Amino acid sequence: MADRGEGMTTAQWARKVPAQQWQREAQQRAALGDGLPEVLASSRPLAEVHRLDLALIWVFEDAALRVSGALVRRAPDAAALQFSAQQTIDEAHHAEQFGARLAQAEDLAGVPRGQSAEAILIPPLRRFIDRCYEVADAGAFVDAMVLTNLVLEGMAYPLYSYEARYWRPIDPHLAQIIDGAFIDETRHVTFGGRLVDRLLRGDAAQRARVARLCAEARAAMAEIFTYYVKSFVGLFDAVARRHPEVFGAAEFMPGRRIVDTPYADQVAAIHHNIRAEHDRLLGQAGLLAE
Repeated sequence: MADRGEGMTTAQWARKVPAQQWQREAQQRAALGDGLPEVLASSRPLAEVHRLDLALIWVFEDAALRVSGALVRRAPDAAALQFSAQQTIDEAHHAEQFGARLAQAEDLAGVPRGQSAEAILIPPLRRFIDRCYEVADAGAFVDAMVLTNLVLEGMAYPLYSYEARYWRPIDPHLAQIIDGAFIDETRHVTFGGRLVDRLLRGDAAQRARVARLCAEARAAMAEIFTYYVKSFVGLFDAVARRHPEVFGAAEFMPGRRIVDTPYADQVAAIHHNIRAEHDRLLGQAGLLAE
């Protein structure tokens, strides 16, 4: 079960997470070493999937960092300010970690720094992220929280558990970074859902408007994820079958190996998990469509 920060205050989050969780994770990464695994240098397809997946994760983390930073100035009260400030610190931490690993992967491939993120950013996702920036810059705190925290991040973070399991046999250093980000993002969307619910309390008209915005954004992001899930599961599946000596024991889900799970079943399971987790999140925020 992921740590959703149940019962944790923002003050406890700010005190405990950097000093305890991040320190523990840093020690784990130090034990693993930070060099890229040799197998990435010997398999171009594997290295390509590794680099592109890193690029997509970094795109999401960078977008969340920029929006949460903008929302610090737009927060309507002290609790919202504290949340946005702490999330900004977290997202900066994630962007730095994934960015450093991506830079190593780009150097290995001989690709200019930043080119991978540009290549992986399809136009619909770019438009969605630009909209998040515009709404945050305009000062619409709740709308920006819904678009970025509850939809962009809320639909992306369930994928981290799959990606961590996939990369653990190949790049345990990356898997550990993903594990840590998953814990933090689970906390972000949980706290964010509660915050949005509180800010909308007592205003039925505003809640209905925000629920419509959420439903529209969810539909747009679902189409974007349909493209990415289909593409990456296909790439992951092909590479796993090409390297059975490495991925033979790798699990798609606990107790279920990648090599034993047909491509279509993998895609269906991922989409089901995204929908189920997002329904839980929107229900908590009081924005789940009837």
